[in-house]
Amino acid sequence: MNILIAIGGRDYSKPTLDLGMKVANSLEASTTIAYVGKKVSQFSEKDVSVAHQNLDERQLYRPGVRTLEWAYDFLKSKNYIQEETNDFNDHLLVDEENSRMRVLLKGKHSNKINLILRTGEIIDQLRSEVQTNNHDITVIGGGSNKGMHHDLVQFIDSSVLVVKNYSFKKKYKILLPVNNSIGSNNAIEIAEKFAKANKLSVEIVTVLENKSSDDNLKKILDRTAKRFSKSRIRNTTKILEGPVVKTITQSASDDSIVMIGVSPKNPIMKYFFGSKPISIAQKCECPVLIAK
Repeated sequence: MNILIAIGGRDYSKPTLDLGMKVANSLEASTTIAYVGKKVSQFSEKDVSVAHQNLDERQLYRPGVRTLEWAYDFLKSKNYIQEETNDFNDHLLVDEENSRMRVLLKGKHSNKINLILRTGEIIDQLRSEVQTNNHDITVIGGGSNKGMHHDLVQFIDSSVLVVKNYSFKKKYKILLPVNNSIGSNNAIEIAEKFAKANKLSVEIVTVLENKSSDDNLKKILDRTAKRFSKSRIRNTTKILEGPVVKTITQSASDDSIVMIGVSPKNPIMKYFFGSKPISIAQKCECPVLIAK
């Protein structure tokens, strides 16, 4: 299992990095923490290279390195990494191909943690990172740029966790809508491991849109509840009625983490006609994982 955590500004990336690492540790996943900076001109690259060679004298950093330094210190403060080095050093960065730089660390619950600096357009760079390194989950902040979230969820080849209004102090529960899709099966698997590792309760729901009985959905609901009970995870079940997006959004509270499977609809069709999981992620005021 591989997880990608995309970070931006230091202060508002704390919730994204913390919840992302909790998910990564629950899944015992190799983790890449990536900051995407703006592409500098060829002339500027030469200046930055000179500055890098004379770092000790000039105290100058490549664009984005300060953010990686902050992430490094945050990981240490939360005991997410095992490192004997006391201070972050710019010379830990290794230049790689395709506008990519890397610091390799050792995590407490996984074989490795990568700190990555990439330059270019955010969506293009994150998509390239996912495709090249086969990430299973991409974790992004829940800022105001809904268009970027929409494009990432639509076209990135991984599950996506949108971290919105996450608080370090709250005791969370998982809201798990289930249906008969492959994405729902993946959401169930992630929810089980995350709930067990963090001792969270799970509310398992299914939504009947036309108020008619659906024996298949009820069987999935019961089967999922038995699976969680067997794993000794506290859970409740509920059958809801109404439009899926509105019903799930209303059921999610500020202490919920919603984990839902993505629609199996063709990506081009989803782009023009929408996706219910994407709408849920945009309208919920809590973290939402869209599993693929």
